[in-house]
Amino acid sequence: MNPDSARRPAAVSGIAVAILFAVGSAIWGLDMPEDGTSVAEVVDFYRETADRIVIGGSLSLLAIAGFVVFAAALRQVLIEAGGEEWLATSAFGGALLGMVGGVGAETINLAAALRAQDGQLSEALAQSLFETSQILGSVATGAGLGVFAVATAAVALRAHGVMPRPAALLTLALGLLLLTPLSHVNWLPGAAMVVIGLTIGVGLLRDQRAGTR
Repeated sequence: MNPDSARRPAAVSGIAVAILFAVGSAIWGLDMPEDGTSVAEVVDFYRETADRIVIGGSLSLLAIAGFVVFAAALRQVLIEAGGEEWLATSAFGGALLGMVGGVGAETINLAAALRAQDGQLSEALAQSLFETSQILGSVATGAGLGVFAVATAAVALRAHGVMPRPAALLTLALGLLLLTPLSHVNWLPGAAMVVIGLTIGVGLLRDQRAGTR
């Protein structure tokens, strides 16, 4: 097997995930209410942003699916680079945990948006859906992404040829940050997903080019 067989798929999918999720989130997420927002404001948010949530949320779901491909290819890269298989598998497992949380958050927001489009979104339902999506999108996604990033960086810092050391250190720092209570900040896991995808994807490409010189 070519030792670099999974490197390019991992790099390309990581960068694609970052772009898709950033675009999807920008379409609607910049207007997302903060925690503690009144129920009336949450209802207005869903009613006024329903169409954008459907479009942006659909793009984000594509990005989440792509992240699974990214994590699977990266697991192979980590193993081929000489990393411990349990760390590579921990990274993949963390990615799956994080993406399950992401799927839950996105689909719940989509359900709220579709209800709002039909004029059937009550205040109680809006608040329930909003708060549930926030917990899934921050705590669950943050914990999974944290494990993914820390395990990936642990291999990259010890094994030769995964990605440049600065990229591995940034990945480690983001992973550790996501495993703290700061992951409860509703925008942090999504922003970290974009940065991690770009950092690892570009890092893999740069390290590959450096190795071919």
